[in-house]
Amino acid sequence: MRAVALLIVCVIFSAAGMNWWLIDSSTANPQVIGNPNDIRYEGSGGLILPPSVSSEDRTRVANCRDCGWKMTPACVPGPNNYCDAVIRSCPGLIDHVRTWFRPTNGEWVETGLICLTTYRIATVTDIDRSILDSFHQYVPALEPQCWPAQRAIVQLPYVCASGQQSHTQRWKHPVAGHEIEVSAAPYWTWNFHGSRIRTTHSGGPFPDLSVSHIFTSHGDKSLQVETLWEGSFTVAGLGPFPIEEDLRQSRTWTVPVGEARARLTTPG
Repeated sequence: MRAVALLIVCVIFSAAGMNWWLIDSSTANPQVIGNPNDIRYEGSGGLILPPSVSSEDRTRVANCRDCGWKMTPACVPGPNNYCDAVIRSCPGLIDHVRTWFRPTNGEWVETGLICLTTYRIATVTDIDRSILDSFHQYVPALEPQCWPAQRAIVQLPYVCASGQQSHTQRWKHPVAGHEIEVSAAPYWTWNFHGSRIRTTHSGGPFPDLSVSHIFTSHGDKSLQVETLWEGSFTVAGLGPFPIEEDLRQSRTWTVPVGEARARLTTPG
């Protein structure tokens, strides 16, 4: 029993404070540490580590989307390399892993021990993709409207609005057990048959001319408006991270443009 006790690596997880303590690791046999080449999970894209890992390491790993990460068993159980991890809230050795981080063109560096029972793997890239797939349900729909409503008139302002507000939108979005806090501000690109306007104004009816165009010839003209949301998010106390994918809404339609003709009328 005495020999066994010297080989115990005791890790206590506090669910209230999410802190880890290692008890006298200097007494542990170094041969019981997990093999770094025995990989259970690996990838890249800015891994989100739990608060059990140091704040410095969490920030460094999450901010490097091109850097590698991997998870290996915390120790090697067996008759020759005995490892009896006493873990609260992390039942079984299989749920306890050692995390590693490799900077670009660097060597693998251990970042800490985590319990997969209370943690789900997520990366900044995963969250980016999830926000891209779901953002439509959190932001106002693009519903453009223009005046005059039926047709435009040559040499007169054709005035438009996006049907959206120009202030920043904020929402919360769950990803892999994490609650993501997202904020995004819109800007619009209008294309009036080849003439472009890029603006942070949502537009409106006359006399608001912030989004308007004067056609110089008659005929059917193509119109397009795109809303692009520039956003960022925070997760588990990390960030903000810029959303690298474009959050884009788009509408295209055709408007007839006619000529204003003078017409004589008889008074009375």
